[in-house]
Amino acid sequence: MFKQLTITSVMAAILGINGLRPSNNVEVVQVFPRVELLRAEISKEQLKSYYMHQLRQSSLKENEIEEGIDGLSKAATTEEAQSIYGKYVKIEIDRIQQKRDEEAKSKKAEEERIAKEKAEEEAKAKKAEQERIAKEKAQQQAQSQATEQYQVQQSYSNSSVSNSGSKITLAQFMFDGVIYSGGYKFTYYSQSVLPGGGLSIPGRHVNADGFVSDGDGYIVLAGSAPKGTVYDTPFGYKGKIYDRGTYGNHLDVYVR
Repeated sequence: MFKQLTITSVMAAILGINGLRPSNNVEVVQVFPRVELLRAEISKEQLKSYYMHQLRQSSLKENEIEEGIDGLSKAATTEEAQSIYGKYVKIEIDRIQQKRDEEAKSKKAEEERIAKEKAEEEAKAKKAEQERIAKEKAQQQAQSQATEQYQVQQSYSNSSVSNSGSKITLAQFMFDGVIYSGGYKFTYYSQSVLPGGGLSIPGRHVNADGFVSDGDGYIVLAGSAPKGTVYDTPFGYKGKIYDRGTYGNHLDVYVR
């Protein structure tokens, strides 16, 4: 069944072009009850004209548009026209997708750059903070050591031995427990508790004042200096290193 209809405006909306004749044969197909599908019989030339129009409106390069239009004008069949048009549609779609991929890649690179700069700034700030804390800690330790040294020096200066050079007896030494003299800290340990049988002390004996001594009269000391090192002591005798057990300016005196 054929019906004469004026469908110029309908085809113009479908194809995006003008140029259809005011009257066209339209076949009305009955698919289901009360449902009709309108199918227009579009000529090959109208389709080619539509494709050419679309190419002119596309983002293709000028030479590509010219090549596409030339190919469409020479197309002998509808299928050939569709194939030519499809070729240039694919070129445009691929190019758009490539542009989107490049934009996404550029965006990702920018995000990574910003993240890297942020991480570097955070690492730099963290390092600066760690250095500041370490510096403050070192300053505090230096100040603490200076204070401790000052207190030790005050103890030395307040010592009667340091000022007068008078002899400290063993009884006074054992009563005080610690004696500061000449920049050194003297403590004692007893051979009655630690016999020290393994010590090599030539002429070992206990002198008249109760100090363990060697054959030359040096009282026996323990310290970190090389063995044989001699020190002045506030006990009326010079001392010599024979043993270990203390460090630095701390000397341990061996007594009876």
